[in-house]
Amino acid sequence: MPLVLHMDNVSRSFETPQGTLMILQDVSLRVMSGTAIAIRGPSGCGKSTLLYLAGTLDQPTSGLIEILGENPWRLGSGRLASFRNQHIGFIFQDHQLLPQCSVLENVLLPSLAGFGAEGDVRQRANSLLERVGLKDRLHHRPGRLSGGERQRVAVCRALIHQPSLLLADEPTGNLDPVTAAEIGNLLLEVAAENDTALLCVTHSDVLAAGFPHTISLHNGSATFNDKTLAGQQR
Repeated sequence: MPLVLHMDNVSRSFETPQGTLMILQDVSLRVMSGTAIAIRGPSGCGKSTLLYLAGTLDQPTSGLIEILGENPWRLGSGRLASFRNQHIGFIFQDHQLLPQCSVLENVLLPSLAGFGAEGDVRQRANSLLERVGLKDRLHHRPGRLSGGERQRVAVCRALIHQPSLLLADEPTGNLDPVTAAEIGNLLLEVAAENDTALLCVTHSDVLAAGFPHTISLHNGSATFNDKTLAGQQR
């Protein structure tokens, strides 16, 4: 299986008036394609920071991050944005759909960057929306959808370019237990179907229990339920 995400002794700290605040310290991680990982830990332990580093939305203070063998910060800002859009999908607790756009238009938004033929992307959007049970809602706006339906649209949008890496930050945090379970199962299913590496931050014991792999963060350090996830220093 291809190596999608490699972190080697990654640290992230911030300077404050009180001194250096260490959020993550010497975290190493190897994520292969098709691997699904739940990221656990108390509030403020660095879960979202780890996810944002993996998604190139933040840069480490020290250490190496490679995605598909590429150090993304060597690409320059313009190429980095294109790389992120092509290879990484994001799902957030707030679905972040544009209220003025239809379901289909929201799913197609990443294609505005110009990846893939327009017809192919539109066909994939329709297929994804049918896959999640929304084929009859293509032209509805988000305001007419339930919370679970909106999050399904967000999942489709994240998958539109068949990313190698799918990152979800509390994707079920605003949903009732039944809908949360449905979204959790959907994430695992679509990641497996597309051989996509999935990292999911969650406070939900129920959601985390469905993931075969777990990273637990505490005081900036990571522990793994599977030692094969621990990256080896080069």
